[in-house]
Amino acid sequence: MKLSHLFPLAAFALLLAPAAQAQSLVATYYNCDTADEAEADFIMNTVFAPLLQSHVDSGDITSWGWVEHQAGGEWRRIATLVADDIGAVLTAWGVIADEMEEEHPGASHRLQEICGDHDDYIWELTSASEGTDPDVTPESWVSTYFVCDQSREARADELFAAMAPAIDAHIAAGHLTGWSWYTHIIGGEFRRLLTVAGADANAAVLGREMATADMGANYADELTEFTSICSSHVDYIWGNAAAPQEG
Repeated sequence: MKLSHLFPLAAFALLLAPAAQAQSLVATYYNCDTADEAEADFIMNTVFAPLLQSHVDSGDITSWGWVEHQAGGEWRRIATLVADDIGAVLTAWGVIADEMEEEHPGASHRLQEICGDHDDYIWELTSASEGTDPDVTPESWVSTYFVCDQSREARADELFAAMAPAIDAHIAAGHLTGWSWYTHIIGGEFRRLLTVAGADANAAVLGREMATADMGANYADELTEFTSICSSHVDYIWGNAAAPQEG
């Protein structure tokens, strides 16, 4: 069985960490049968959660996630693994995928039936808001997946860093709870990922809209140049679908 059949990505898309704490995220974005998504969530949270948590406890990974679609495109679920570097996360991905198939073949097969199509990505967390726990997933967040000119991606990163204070201001005001910026390592057409988290979906959307408006008002030149580099994007609203783990 291919590794990617067992693990969806996101966001866990969507961990927030200080910029100094670079982390690698492997994620598989799933297209699922919407009629059976609740069963997929049950499988992840009852069959596979203890196995995944054991790898957190042993230090193989720093966290894992199972993310549910609230609004956006075709992706419906994301499964994620996070580790301190690419080598560690890829090694853990292979080991965990084998264990899931060997120890729970029926559940693995059923999960593939429900969520059969997928897109795999590896992201590198390169900057984020301060004061957040990198191993705690927010309840709701907005993810923006950017398609960018690869020859100018480094400049896009510089421009985003210049505009990030517009988001920080809304964290300070209590409208948002954090943001994180990811760069593409392996995967499809999306080259950059911004996640903006809130207390709930409504707060995340409204807070992002306010921050975007402030970027346009206070960083007009930077925003114009940024959009010339990353000229198209897709937005999603995600929610944390993983059951809380004790211990």
